Amino acid sequence: MALIKNLDSTYGIAASYHRVTCVSINAISKEVTICVASYISKEKRDAGFEFIDSIDITVPPEDYEKFVGGNSFSASYSWLKENIEGFEDAEDD
Repeated sequence: MALIKNLDSTYGIAASYHRVTCVSINAISKEVTICVASYISKEKRDAGFEFIDSIDITVPPEDYEKFVGGNSFSASYSWLKENIEGFEDAEDD
């Protein structure tokens, strides 16, 4: 799964394919971190090219429960679309 949306990377390079590569859940401190890798395009990702940018997004503690007891990757994509500016109208892949 991934999100398709044209966004600028932190390097100013346009990226259109964004994939959650890691979800870190700390049950003791109730912290969740989502790592998102961005690629120039789905085609470049499918061809084996590396991502051009990767960012870690910290989820607020009040949203911790959304990530436990189910598929944390699926929850991550939903959370990104609901909470991160730019992803709200991204297309699911």
